[in-house]
Amino acid sequence: MDQISPRIRTTLQDYALEGDPAGIARLGTVVAAGNKPWFADEFAQTLRAGLFTAQWWGTTLYDDDWTEAQADDLDEDLREIWGAVAPGRAYPLDAPGG
Repeated sequence: MDQISPRIRTTLQDYALEGDPAGIARLGTVVAAGNKPWFADEFAQTLRAGLFTAQWWGTTLYDDDWTEAQADDLDEDLREIWGAVAPGRAYPLDAPGG
């Protein structure tokens, strides 16, 4: 994987703009209901590939130019999304081999 897929980008723009907790919770509900069954695995692959950069995240979801100084904010958003879409599963970058 060498780029973020259009469906990951679109889904994040639909549910996680500005790190919206309510939108992220709705995404978790959508995935739990069996819609977007591909999301958790593809999100994990994208995480492991290191494709979610602070610059991409800020520009795509916050309409702002983020730098590596916002890496903690990025990590917080990524972990919140993972917790919503894959409850009970280890965060991919914390898991062995992640």
